[in-house]
Amino acid sequence: MSKFNTSIAALVIAALPALAFAQATAATPATPATPNIDKRQAEQQKRIDQGVKSGELTGREAARLEKGQAKVQRMEHKAKADGVVTAKERKQITREQNKQSKRIAREKHDAKRK
Repeated sequence: MSKFNTSIAALVIAALPALAFAQATAATPATPATPNIDKRQAEQQKRIDQGVKSGELTGREAARLEKGQAKVQRMEHKAKADGVVTAKERKQITREQNKQSKRIAREKHDAKRK
């Protein structure tokens, strides 16, 4: 019976590092979630698309706004690169999204039409 208990103990001890590794990898996602940033990006993209469809935005204006949206996307990807999006990075991204939102509104409501 002693050999059996020793074998069980050795098996449990050998399995512990594998269990700890599996738990650690499950607990830390590969990329951090930024649902608010992603949702806002999608909403701003809808505003641009709607502006093009309605004729409120010219092709040139839309291209410029798309370039601004791409800048925000690059900022988000850069922030996610190290696996953590800090409060400072979120603030910078939000600030840039605010700028883009104002640009979209200004371009949609100017006198230029298709």
